[in-house]
Amino acid sequence: MTELVVQQVNFAYNDATVLRDVSLTMQPGSLNLLVGPSGSGKSTLLKLLAGLYPTFSGGKLTGQLTLDGYEIHDIVPFQRVAHIGYLFQNPTRQFVMKTPFEELRFSLENLQVAPEDMTSRIEDALTRVGMRDFMWHDLMTLSGGEKQKVALAAVLAADSHYLLLDEPFANVDPTSRLQLIQLIKAYQQSGKTILIADHDWSGYTDVIDDVFVMADGGLHTASTAEKTTILSQLPTQPAVHTTQPDAVIGDVVLDQVTLTNGDRPLLSKTSLTIPNAKRTLITGPNGVGKSTLFSALVKLYPYGGQILYQNQSLTKRRIAQHVRDVALVFQNAEQQFVAMTMAEELAQAQQMSRFPELWTSAVLDDVLTRLNLAHVRDHIVYQLSGGQQKKLQVLLMLMTGTPVLLFDEPLAGLDSVSQAHLLAIISEMTTQQAQTVVMISHQLHAVTDWFDYHLQFEDQTLTFRGDAS
Repeated sequence: MTELVVQQVNFAYNDATVLRDVSLTMQPGSLNLLVGPSGSGKSTLLKLLAGLYPTFSGGKLTGQLTLDGYEIHDIVPFQRVAHIGYLFQNPTRQFVMKTPFEELRFSLENLQVAPEDMTSRIEDALTRVGMRDFMWHDLMTLSGGEKQKVALAAVLAADSHYLLLDEPFANVDPTSRLQLIQLIKAYQQSGKTILIADHDWSGYTDVIDDVFVMADGGLHTASTAEKTTILSQLPTQPAVHTTQPDAVIGDVVLDQVTLTNGDRPLLSKTSLTIPNAKRTLITGPNGVGKSTLFSALVKLYPYGGQILYQNQSLTKRRIAQHVRDVALVFQNAEQQFVAMTMAEELAQAQQMSRFPELWTSAVLDDVLTRLNLAHVRDHIVYQLSGGQQKKLQVLLMLMTGTPVLLFDEPLAGLDSVSQAHLLAIISEMTTQQAQTVVMISHQLHAVTDWFDYHLQFEDQTLTFRGDAS
């Protein structure tokens, strides 16, 4: 069995200490959970274990971090991946080919797998994650959840001894999440050792061996009592409490709108109005077309029928004009950054805001403190954790103050405390700015009573749902 040793590891860059005296022992053939608040160092630890840091980050690493006696970051990549597989928090980061089949084949070629074994291995991995029918689809046309499934298939196909998964289900619908956890459990039972960093602990109660807790760069193994307490804090997926809208008044109107993804129909002829100055949730399984609809609303995706903004067809609106009225918060936070540091991003957002009188320095300082971002204000945005990037992205888009703001999975990858603070700030600021909010989210435990209206996207239909009155 390959031996992974993590002993008294310290890591820092830009004079900021990220990990302090971290030691980690995983029992061979175990399934383990890594927990801790956003920005505590979980992703940094996984990237060190995978050999990506400090090679691709810079910084100073001390302590023992070895694989069979060799320094992990000194092992050549194809040999390292044969022993340690890593799933990025943002799956798009690890894609280099056009289709799922080509992506998995490229990975196996780099591992020097025999050509005659590749096709069956690829098809088996994609089948296990429920993506075999999408084998030849363009990866960039897949939903966030579908991309996560393909990325997981790639690391499963590599058949590494150790598997490191960073928020592997953040964009996956609840049903698929439970199925994938059972798949990973079966993979572990074949003799693999697995470490999963996750903020959502549902589905793990009966499958986890050890829980490792990270806080302020330190790490400890949870006692039996602490493990029981952690795994008992399970979010539920409750019904969202909303009502059916009556006599809707809204600037955004869909008139017989249809959507397709290649030959796959996503939305049949649909007509509805998005209520003004209200908060509307959109739910539905992965891949039904939720993110595609948002892309159409900001003129980034073709559609049939008509979409109107203030009675004007989107086809007649210049993109430069439209983005000042309807803005989209992407699933991938990094795609929205244009400056190098957080301070520069914030200064630019203040300058561009429609409501500069609201976003005073005092207000901004308060919001950054509530989001636990004040201490990284001068950091480079690409060195922030995934959760920190997400909170910054949402804040920047709030500051622009567009009349309509579309959020695509803004809560994914955030701990429960961060989710609550972020939702509170969204509520406060969008109310003051009289904004219309539409949000896609699978994190129903965080938003049960937060929304005014609920749109269900399923079976090529988009319909308002509500409690019986």
